[in-house]
Amino acid sequence: MDDKIKSKLMSRLVPYFKEVHLDDIISETKRVVVDLKNVHDYGFFEFLDYLEENPYSALELLNEAYADAYFSYKMADADCTVTVKNLPESLNRNSNGKPMTIEDIKGENYGKLVEVEGIVVMATKIKLALKEAVYVCASCGQKKKVTIERPFEMHMGPQCPKCSQNMLLLDEESKYVDYQELKIQQPLDLMDDPEDPPKFISVLLEYTPGIYCGRIKVTGIPIKNQKNKKIPLHDILIGGYNCEPVTEKLDVSFTENEIKQFESLAKNKDVLNILSGRIAPQIKGNEIIKQSILLQQVRGVKKGKKRADSHILLITDPGTGKSDILRFIAGVPGCVYSSISTASGVGLTAGVVQEKTEIGDSTWVIKPGVLVKANGGTACLDELTVERSVLSYILEAMESQTIHVSKGGLNTKLPAGCSILAACNPKYGRYDKNIPVIEQINIPAPLLSRFDLIFPIKDTPNRKRDSEIANHILDTHIAYMDDSKNKEIGLFYEIIDEIKIDFDFFCKYIAYARQKTPKFTKESKQVIHDFYLDLRKSSVQITARQLEALVRLSEAHAKLKLKDLVEEEDAKFAIYLMTESLKEVAYDQKTKSFDIDRLFGNSKVERNELNVVYDIIRLQCENSEHNLAKKISIIKRALEYDISDGKAVKLIDKLIGFGDIEEISAGTYRMKGV
Repeated sequence: MDDKIKSKLMSRLVPYFKEVHLDDIISETKRVVVDLKNVHDYGFFEFLDYLEENPYSALELLNEAYADAYFSYKMADADCTVTVKNLPESLNRNSNGKPMTIEDIKGENYGKLVEVEGIVVMATKIKLALKEAVYVCASCGQKKKVTIERPFEMHMGPQCPKCSQNMLLLDEESKYVDYQELKIQQPLDLMDDPEDPPKFISVLLEYTPGIYCGRIKVTGIPIKNQKNKKIPLHDILIGGYNCEPVTEKLDVSFTENEIKQFESLAKNKDVLNILSGRIAPQIKGNEIIKQSILLQQVRGVKKGKKRADSHILLITDPGTGKSDILRFIAGVPGCVYSSISTASGVGLTAGVVQEKTEIGDSTWVIKPGVLVKANGGTACLDELTVERSVLSYILEAMESQTIHVSKGGLNTKLPAGCSILAACNPKYGRYDKNIPVIEQINIPAPLLSRFDLIFPIKDTPNRKRDSEIANHILDTHIAYMDDSKNKEIGLFYEIIDEIKIDFDFFCKYIAYARQKTPKFTKESKQVIHDFYLDLRKSSVQITARQLEALVRLSEAHAKLKLKDLVEEEDAKFAIYLMTESLKEVAYDQKTKSFDIDRLFGNSKVERNELNVVYDIIRLQCENSEHNLAKKISIIKRALEYDISDGKAVKLIDKLIGFGDIEEISAGTYRMKGV
C-alpha cells in the first residue's frame, strides 16, 4: 500500500473509530463489526473506493486503525478482530445494476468484496482454524509469526532463516478462530426465474457464531479452491468475514410514497376484502378462508415465548383449488411449499448426515428441512394426510416453534417459528359434516388440536355459484391473453383509489403491517372474555387454545388496518372467524351447540352414549355365569336409551379400540382384564 494513501486513510479512520465505535473500545469487544453504510453516510468515500479495489488491504487497514484508536484510550494493544457488513449498493451490484445474488458470483468477482443473501441448506459443526501461527527454532530459539489466510489448505511450517531447520509450532502462543463451512441456496424471491434450478455456493466462515439454519446475509470475498491439483479448474467459494441472520424475509424498506399508499388503503373500510381478494385470484369464492389466510400472514404480536403465528387446516373436496392457494402463499418471500406425499420426516424438520465438505473432510452436517427454512414465514404443507408416519415430526414445530436435533455428536435446537397452512383431502373423497373430522382425515388428535382454524372446502352443486365459477375460470384463461379482460376481472392487479394493488404491493403491505404492535383495549378484552365464558357455561365448547387463537387473530386484524389498538371490531371479527370454523367442524346437531371434542370423534353426547353402553356390558358381565355379554342383548338394552342398532355397534367397536372390552368370539364380549 502506498504510504501516502495509507496515511490519508488512517487520518480519517482513527477518528471514525473513536467517534462511532467508542462503546466497543470501552467494553473491549472481541469482534468489532463496521457498518459500511455508516461509513458511506459519514462521507468517507475514499475508503469505500479503496475497499472496492483492494479489499484485503482495506480490511487490514481497518484493523490497524482500530488498534490505534484502542491504544489511545486503553494504552494497550487491542485483542480483537475488525470486520465489515452492509456493503453499500453502489459496491454490490451485478452486471445489470441489480443487488448481487449468489448466481451473479463469477470469475470477475474473484478477490472482490461481495454481500449476498442465502438460505442455509448445509452446515458443519464448528472447527478450530489456525489463524496466526507462532513458530520457534529448536536450535537457536528464534520465533516467527505467520498469518494463515487459507486454513483449509495444507500448510508447511517455515524454516529458520539462521539455522535452515524446520521450525516448530508453539501451540500455546498461536491464535485459533472458530471456523465453519456453510452451503447456502439463493432464495426464490431473489431469483430471476423461480422455476430455474436453485443456485448454491459454499461459505468458509471465520469467527462464526455457529449458524445452522435460516436465511442469512454473508459478507466476504470470493476465493478459489482446487480440488484436483492436476487439473487447472477451481471451485468458487466465499471466504466469509461476517454472517448475520435475516430476521424479516419480506422487504422492510419502504418509500414515502409506498407508506402513504399503505396508510391510505388502511383507511378503506373494505381493506380486508381488497387484500384477501389478491390471494389466488384465479380461485372464485372462499372469502372467509382467504381472509383467515391473510390474517395468518400478518400474524399476531410476539410476546416472550408466546407464539404469534396461526395455523390453518383446509379439508377440501378434490378439485376445489387448495394447491393453488398454497402455492400462491408459498410465493410470498419467506414462505415454503412442500407436499407431504414426497417428504420425509427429516425433510420436514432437519437431518444430520455425514457428508464430504469443500474443505475435503467427511463430517456430520446439519441439513435444515422445510419447517426450519420457513422460520419467520409460512410452511405450506399439501396432501397432509398422505403419509401419516411423518406427521409426528410436525407437532414440536407447531407448539414450541423449535426443532431439536441429536445425532452424530451434534445436539442442537433449530428455530422453526413459522405459521403452518396445511391442506388435505377427506379419506372417502367428500367431506361429510355429520362425521367427526378425525374420522375423515388421517391426522393424530394432538396434531389436529394445534390448528387455530379448520375449514372444509366443499364441492356441492349450486347452479348459480357453478355458473359464476365457470365464467370466472373461462375469463381467467382469456385474461392471460387479453389485457382488457385482465383489467375487468383484476387477475394480475386492480386499481383501488388510484393505488395499483398487485402481488408486489400485497407482499409489501403485509411486511409493513407486521411492524405494528397493537395493544388490547378494555372493551376488546371484555368481548373475547365474555365470548369464552358464554361457550363454557354448560360444557367444554372451546378450550384455552381457542382463546389464544382469538388473541392472535384480533391482533392480526388490528395490524392489517395499521392500528395501534386492538378494538372491539377486531375482537368481534376474530370471533366471527372462529365461529365459522367451529360451525363446520365442531357443531353438534343434537345439542345445538359447539363441542370442541367433536373434532376428535367423541362429543359430549357420544361420551354419554359410550358410558351407557359400557355400563350395559359391565352389568351383563357381572350378572353372567361366565362374565360374558352378548351383542344381541347389548343392542336390545341400548335401544331403551334411544341408541340405535347401528350406533350401538359402532360404540362397541370404539370400546374395543379403547381397550375397555374384548371380543372373545363373534358377538360375545367381556371386560378387559377379567
